[in-house]
Amino acid sequence: MRHVLVATLERHDLLDGLRAIAPATTTFLGERGLEAILERLGRSARMDAVVTDAPEVLMEIYHEIPGAIPVYLARADEDTASILAGLDALTAED
Repeated sequence: MRHVLVATLERHDLLDGLRAIAPATTTFLGERGLEAILERLGRSARMDAVVTDAPEVLMEIYHEIPGAIPVYLARADEDTASILAGLDALTAED
């Protein structure tokens, strides 16, 4: 079972769309800022991956959290099904 944090700084529709199709193990943070995102990741050992719409979130995660948790950076025009497919590809186990 994969636990994913969806953290958006810009796209409310990303949260709404993924809430409708994502598994129940998905956590959502909307527009609370970079510090809130990093705090949530720091408090939760169960997060296996992150989906975000903000390049600065991706960079800060890589700088602040050793071990390189997979982060999927959603494009502005990307639909939710494509985002989940990209996340699946990013986190696929060999």
